[in-house]
Amino acid sequence: MIIRASFDNILSFDSETSISFVASKSDLLATHVSRAIKRDDISILKTGLIYGANGSGKSNIIKCIESLREFAVYGRSQKVLEPFKLVAQPRGISKMEVEFKSGDKYYAYGVAYGKQHLTEEWLYQIGSREGKPIFERLISAQDDTIQISPALKLDKKEFEFLTFLAKGTPKDKTFIHEYIRRNGKGIDAIQEVYDWFMRMQIIFPNSRNRDIAVRVLKDQDFKKAAKALLDLFGTGVSDLKRVDVNPEEIGLPDEFRQDMEQKLLKQGKGGMVVFDNVRFYYVELKANQLIAWKELRLVHIADDGSERIFNITEESDGTIRLLDFIPMLIDMKTNDAVYLIDEIDRSMHPMMTVKLLEFYNKILNERKDCKLQLICTTHESTLLSEAQVRNDEVWFVEKDDAGVSHMTSLIEYKPRQDVRRGYLMGRYGAIPFFGNLENTNW
Repeated sequence: MIIRASFDNILSFDSETSISFVASKSDLLATHVSRAIKRDDISILKTGLIYGANGSGKSNIIKCIESLREFAVYGRSQKVLEPFKLVAQPRGISKMEVEFKSGDKYYAYGVAYGKQHLTEEWLYQIGSREGKPIFERLISAQDDTIQISPALKLDKKEFEFLTFLAKGTPKDKTFIHEYIRRNGKGIDAIQEVYDWFMRMQIIFPNSRNRDIAVRVLKDQDFKKAAKALLDLFGTGVSDLKRVDVNPEEIGLPDEFRQDMEQKLLKQGKGGMVVFDNVRFYYVELKANQLIAWKELRLVHIADDGSERIFNITEESDGTIRLLDFIPMLIDMKTNDAVYLIDEIDRSMHPMMTVKLLEFYNKILNERKDCKLQLICTTHESTLLSEAQVRNDEVWFVEKDDAGVSHMTSLIEYKPRQDVRRGYLMGRYGAIPFFGNLENTNW
């Protein structure tokens, strides 16, 4: 669970800016809080809703966390985020850090980087009172040094190997990734932190979850649950079905399709899922070495009770968006992980978005001691009145005249009235302000 995330000189964040999911002392919606039990525990919110106008920088929060996840899991960020640009002399170094709880331990992991390579990397074990370094790495053009905590009580062989490993870590890659890749020993915390980032799920507006196509095929319980959710959200979809398709007519480039078939023939068995923006195709090898192509399609029931098969592209944008959420909603029933959704309301009717939050809240009520966390950016003000939301779960993001994003928690306003109405009236900021239409001179 994320406790706090901080960003400095990245995208629309000029100086260090933080968002916190530490819970207040309020007893409202107690199942929404992983409450502190021991002295050094931290009470953490299981839900976060981030509001802001278009271009306010709310999506940048998710982008930064995703980038840090990539540093931890893959060694480098697949798309290095740019520093804040709206200044005469942009600073060279960007920093980001996430404080989080994994199991019963608390950690802070962060990196700093410039144009050429990483400049810092650190991992701390933290508590409510103080933090203890696990490792601190400093990288320059000339040198790469690492300080490993003596509290780890490494033997000589372990220490020498980790020092060697740190020296061999490329300047543009993280030590955490290299430790996992090289089967490092002696720092159990690194494995735990790596696993925590691996479990994290991030969904952007244009994300398409390929997982659903595989799991519908291999897991009947998953398919049953997916059908139930499609019914719950009123999509009109009664079933998910694989149907035979003509490979020459499915729209995939001939070269790509033939390459898939050759790979499958070479491996001699099995199959694979091919994703084409929205549609899911299956290419399978039969026993006689014939290639079969199928497509995942959705079933609707006509007024005479017969089935009608629809391509996914024939469905509404809201139904397609829901398909991206279904694996997450099913996994939440049993898994503990952090889920981040950018623009949860994109293509969704307001009441469907409310229903999503209701479904999540139902899981929290059923799994009172779970370590789930759902953090979303949204424009949907209906959630503030129709969904069960604590004041400390709501954040507002707004840009100042210099183009710098700032974050403010709703709890700072101490609202005593209709929060949705107050938000739409601009009481908390984070809404768009428009120019005078008369000034367009059209």
